Amino acid sequence: MNNIKRVLACLGSLAVLSACTTVTPNNLREVNDSDVKSCKLAGPVYGSDSVFVGLSAGIGTKNAKAKAMNEAVRLKATDVVWSQQGTSMTSEWIGKAYVCK
Repeated sequence: MNNIKRVLACLGSLAVLSACTTVTPNNLREVNDSDVKSCKLAGPVYGSDSVFVGLSAGIGTKNAKAKAMNEAVRLKATDVVWSQQGTSMTSEWIGKAYVCK
């Protein structure tokens, strides 16, 4: 019985590790504040993910960034300026989306 529980726990962990958010196809540029001075602010973007420990930390930050980028795509932005980039401790990406012509 304990072996079955261990196998199920491992399978559950693998499912969490393989769950990835994909980025909607886009032409977004990741730029600095100085690059968007003449652009229109489209709105804030935010992405987070609960996978942020151990070997899966990279997956968590990737998923969080993808969520924020998808929000920028939804806002029809052309550029994103990050104020916080995901780390192995936070897995949060926070920024502002801009429309530049």
